[in-house]
Amino acid sequence: MTRSTPVRILLVVLVIALAAVLFTTWRNSNPANLLAVTDVEQPATAESTSNAVSTPVALPEGTVGSTETVTGEVASAASNDEGAAGAADVAAPITFTIDQGASEARFLINEVLLGMPTEVKGVTNLISGTITVDAANPAQSKIDVISIDARSLRTDRDLRNRAIRRFILESGRDEYQYITFTPTAISGLPGQAAPGDSFIFQVTGDLQIKDVAQPVTFDIELTAPSATQISGLAKAVVKRSDFNISIPSAPGVADVTDEVRLELVFVANAE
Repeated sequence: MTRSTPVRILLVVLVIALAAVLFTTWRNSNPANLLAVTDVEQPATAESTSNAVSTPVALPEGTVGSTETVTGEVASAASNDEGAAGAADVAAPITFTIDQGASEARFLINEVLLGMPTEVKGVTNLISGTITVDAANPAQSKIDVISIDARSLRTDRDLRNRAIRRFILESGRDEYQYITFTPTAISGLPGQAAPGDSFIFQVTGDLQIKDVAQPVTFDIELTAPSATQISGLAKAVVKRSDFNISIPSAPGVADVTDEVRLELVFVANAE
């Protein structure tokens, strides 16, 4: 070892010491930089992740500010949809047309024929008319004009049939071919009705036979076998004298009653 060697070693030590002092001084004077480095290098922990998720995020002004508001709007929209669906479920009035093939109009009158009490029945299925039923509010139901082709009425005797067409109802004349019933009031209907229900009610209206119209009330027994069909029986008693109907004299016929029973057995199908 030469004399200069210790001097060199001493210089190196001094340089290292000076460098250490400078580094320490720089680090103490810049803590933000050190913290920045530490944050970058530190791995994420469960606690820091939880804090990040739960940190509230500011929303732009004018937008929904809470989950409660969003939920309320969704619930309101759902409620509106349910209300619209409920309104659509309310059944609209249904119009039923009388089925001629399954219906019959008839009159029944008593007489004495050849000394024997006899009930005379005249029938026809040539009936037309419609019935509009409001199941939600039956009181708003209505019956249109019921028309019966009197020319087609038949009894058990051809001689009587000819007398009806020529003299009694004069239905052989075009102006008297039809007997009509025009309803003016309905009473006794229930508050609600559904398929399968049966009930009795009254229909008052103007019954026109030839040139005479008189108020008549029919008692009606009605059943709704299904949502697309109704059936029933309508009955009334009238006096033929009220309609100026007279019975011509005929051999062997006597004591024809003034009272006449009118019946309509009907089946009507939804249009």
